[in-house]
Amino acid sequence: MGSRLWLSIVAGFWLAACQPAGAASPTSAEMTEARRWAAAKFEGVQQTGLPAAGRQADGVEPFFSFTYGGKASGDLLKTWKVERASRRLDAGRIARTLTYTDPTTGLVITCQGVEFRDFPAVEWVLRLHNTGKADTPILEGIQALDAALPLPKAEQSTLYWAKGGVASFADFAPQETGLKAGDKLHLQPGGGRSSNQVLPFFNVTNAGGGVVIAVGWTGEWAADFAGEQRGVRLKTGLARTHLLLHPGEEIRMPRMMLLFYDHDRWRGQNLLRQFILRHHRPQRDGKPLVAPITWGNWGGTSAAIHLDNIQNIIRHELPIDYYWIDAGWYGKGDWGTNNGNWEVNKDLYPQSFKPLSNALEQAGRHLMVWFEPERVCKDSLWYHSHRDWLLTGGDPNNALLNLGDPTARKFVADFISAKIDEFGLGCYRQDYNIDPLGYWQAHDAENRQGITEIRYIEGLYAFWDELLARHPGLIIDNCASGGRRLDLEMTDRSTPFWRTDGPRDAVAHQCHTYGLMPWLPLSATSQDLEGNTYEFRSSTSSALCVNWSHSGDGPQAKLAADFPYAWAKQTLEQYLKLRPFYYGDYYPLTAYSQDQTVWMAWQFDRPEQGDGMVQVFRRGESIYELARLRLRGLEPDAVYTLSNLDVAGTTEMAGRELQAHGLPVAIKDRPGSAIITYAKKVH
Repeated sequence: MGSRLWLSIVAGFWLAACQPAGAASPTSAEMTEARRWAAAKFEGVQQTGLPAAGRQADGVEPFFSFTYGGKASGDLLKTWKVERASRRLDAGRIARTLTYTDPTTGLVITCQGVEFRDFPAVEWVLRLHNTGKADTPILEGIQALDAALPLPKAEQSTLYWAKGGVASFADFAPQETGLKAGDKLHLQPGGGRSSNQVLPFFNVTNAGGGVVIAVGWTGEWAADFAGEQRGVRLKTGLARTHLLLHPGEEIRMPRMMLLFYDHDRWRGQNLLRQFILRHHRPQRDGKPLVAPITWGNWGGTSAAIHLDNIQNIIRHELPIDYYWIDAGWYGKGDWGTNNGNWEVNKDLYPQSFKPLSNALEQAGRHLMVWFEPERVCKDSLWYHSHRDWLLTGGDPNNALLNLGDPTARKFVADFISAKIDEFGLGCYRQDYNIDPLGYWQAHDAENRQGITEIRYIEGLYAFWDELLARHPGLIIDNCASGGRRLDLEMTDRSTPFWRTDGPRDAVAHQCHTYGLMPWLPLSATSQDLEGNTYEFRSSTSSALCVNWSHSGDGPQAKLAADFPYAWAKQTLEQYLKLRPFYYGDYYPLTAYSQDQTVWMAWQFDRPEQGDGMVQVFRRGESIYELARLRLRGLEPDAVYTLSNLDVAGTTEMAGRELQAHGLPVAIKDRPGSAIITYAKKVH
């Protein structure tokens, strides 16, 4: 075996050595640390009868900050009236509220928090409200979190983070930064889309445990990490705030989340995955979403061809949940210059979309259609008829529909809602091919910097919440030039079914899955080559988007007469059997690499069910035919039955052997793949 592959597998083993089974089940010690932090910060109580803490403490001082009238909040809040309240929301959540009131100006700072009782996690949203009769002094540098992170005490910590989605091979690539005393790191997405350069999820760890941090803001956030003598301080909030508030005016800041964990970094990642699935997972008809299989098609294709495709999908019993019609179905000419002309092109769709959605609904399937309402092209119908609602100042060929304007927001909510009914949509796909930051900043007065962005993002959430309230069976596909709007707030409302506009390449897709899975359990990417099992497996994740027999931006996307329906049905049905594993714990089994000469592998483990799946890829230039992969999260004394989907029969191995000596995997094809499932044997 090659030294590079072997070393990466050995490295994975040493991480696994201290990892207890069942990573997604919080321990009492982890829950205690979360309770302690919430009690100190929201109740102002340093000791609550809990066992002594083993982590760096930050006292009961406020965990957010700002400057007000040129004075630091740390000094001001000591003289303001403070109120604290709590109430149980349900069996799993306690609402906590911390309120500070300035007796002089009437500014009220409210921190609305949630302490979770089933995960060691705390969330909060900061709101600022001017209850006075005059404009406030200038508020600036508002940080939703400004505190020493509650880490186990150590001299050096490590920050794990990931690149964002900029349509590249390296999208979501894992990053690692050491933070000792004096070290600093500034992270910011750039352009105003929340995951443009950096994902807004972080994991800071040192010997014994760590903290996962999530930023819920679909705009321009910023985070500053600073290594201190015995820990790490984090300041994070909007990248730029310098504004006054008018009488009666209120604004919100980013949602923040802290999740506490013990042991190694991967325990924290898997607690995050399970926390998101439990508390930040989109709903469909009041039930947690199971991410679907979608079939992508170009919108500039005639309805007759779409209907023929749909009939073939139904006839051959392909398990497709949503038939996807992308851009190009509206206006005349190029798709990218027609935003704002949202009437159906009757040359392509003479009866609009209802014949398609009716055929799908009768077969238990649904229609999905692409929109991009926020970007308004110059000379479009909306550009001329709704100029008062548009923000300019960026690209002269595009304007931004100002969702911060309540009238504009009502208009677009009513318009899209009507289209959902008219078209018979089961999934609304919203794209966002524009960097909004320049537009927002161009409309801010000197003493109101940040206000346009704040109102816009508040309006975006209200818009989507309205659509979901009006259409309980609707799901939303979150696209922004691929995956440039991935954050905690959007995860609540949507799922990225096209997570990157990067290369449609098997190795790139492997790398994207490897990097994104630690942070977001639900996503999908394109799968383009029918009949190619290696490419198919490289593109699978918790959701699946197939683009089989798709001709790009051309007018025709009809399924070929020789389309391999039997292969497609068998492959999709096999995927459906494997899909539940993607909701389990995730462990990389090799190092991240874009190199064509290596293997890449990962594992999904379901500790409660005692089973899991290993996906392995031998890339096209690898000379090695065999690897041993040390698995993780298993019970050492249990016996596991293993099945290779490409090899008849089963084998048995003990959990201790799989973790210590590894699972042997042979792949003869180059490139090639293997999927091995395992289940704990019940005696």
